[in-house]
Amino acid sequence: MLIDSHCHIHEYEDNEIRGFKDIKIVGVSLDIESSQRTLELSRKFDNIDPFLGFHPWHLHKSLNRFEEFRALAESRQFMGLGEVGVDARFARSSLKEQLRIFDEVCKLAAELDLPLNVHALGEWRNIIRICNRAGVRSLLLHWYTGPIELLGEIESSGYFVSINPTVVIHEKQIKVLDKASPEIILTESDGPYRYRELNLSPASLEGVIGVISKVKGIEVEEVKRLIYRNYTRFISR
Repeated sequence: MLIDSHCHIHEYEDNEIRGFKDIKIVGVSLDIESSQRTLELSRKFDNIDPFLGFHPWHLHKSLNRFEEFRALAESRQFMGLGEVGVDARFARSSLKEQLRIFDEVCKLAAELDLPLNVHALGEWRNIIRICNRAGVRSLLLHWYTGPIELLGEIESSGYFVSINPTVVIHEKQIKVLDKASPEIILTESDGPYRYRELNLSPASLEGVIGVISKVKGIEVEEVKRLIYRNYTRFISR
């Protein structure tokens, strides 16, 4: 089974989702409402693993709802927390406020033993440090374009990075793929999203697998097995 470790499935219509039935999809969410939609979809489609989201781009209008987020996490209806994180470039909330909330998210993830699906633009090193300090067991740094020298620390922490369809045009993604251990790589779409001329979607994952196969010198079917094994390690608890 192909793995889409980061997809905003709540933005798709049901008839589109049916076309992804052979893909295991991590449905990441942005806020309370999209999390509830993701949860509903996971009850309708058995290939969706629902994650509870508190996205840094939405933090400026969601701060007063953190206790709702906590209560939903504690309800054990979700398989992980995401999309969560910190964005040093585009978020409207201050970096200090983002880091404070993310620290709380990490403590919650460690307490409940839930994996994190993280947006870390511009704050990769800080995110890893906070997660290690909080005792986060399982972490995916989605669409990783951070420092190459951090890949060893990510691996030693037992964490993961994901590669998405932009790998065909994104130079930093190619470098990450080239240097990352196969044992920490997951595939994602981040769909539905348009990046330059690319429409990112779960349907694009076969192409991602092909690029990984070529760069790593591993047969396509073995790449699929490897990604699946990595995913079971990421999600298991």
